[in-house]
Amino acid sequence: MADQIALSAEPRPGSGKGEARTLRAQGRVPAVAYGSKLSSTSIHVDAKELRAALSTDAGENAVIRLAVGGDTHLTMPREIHRHPVRRDVLHLDFVAFDRDQKVTVEVPLHVLGEGPEGAIVSQPMNVLTIDVLPLEVPDYVETSIEGLEVGDVIRAGDISLPDGVDLHDDPERTAVSITLPDLEPVEETAEEAVEEALAGEDAGEGGETAEGGDEAEGE
Repeated sequence: MADQIALSAEPRPGSGKGEARTLRAQGRVPAVAYGSKLSSTSIHVDAKELRAALSTDAGENAVIRLAVGGDTHLTMPREIHRHPVRRDVLHLDFVAFDRDQKVTVEVPLHVLGEGPEGAIVSQPMNVLTIDVLPLEVPDYVETSIEGLEVGDVIRAGDISLPDGVDLHDDPERTAVSITLPDLEPVEETAEEAVEEALAGEDAGEGGETAEGGDEAEGE
């Protein structure tokens, strides 16, 4: 079961960009909370406490026990907006959920094992989208490439998921593939062979003409 992280929120005194900048200068992060049994409420939270809450193994799938106006709600962070350089959180949503209703989340996909010698292991899917109860969200999902050969593919639907977890992605999507390194283009070698053949034919035709000329003069 996912750990629950306690976080206290305060109502926002106003609105607008100016008020949001003032809150950030005070070490607070503006946010909005809404969802199951919670009307949309503008709030702000402590920036350091929020950073710690989002730095666990669960990452942005952390279950946050948000205290708002004397009530506590189980929430998950969503729509997280970060500074493009510093990566500080500028604004986010806290979505309250029903613990008995599945949510859609993305979790990291870890590939275990080594592919065949000399082969390239490609992983088009670094995350897997799943449907799961909020308190049962796994930190990651694993799949193994041990025993696979060149040309083999693992599709999203081939990946084993924990009990109670459903795949949300297209099951036919390629998650991992085993291929050979790119070789020198065949077309270049073929062109060189044709050029050499034509050069040889030209040389042969030139020799026949010279011999024919000698015979004519002799006659």
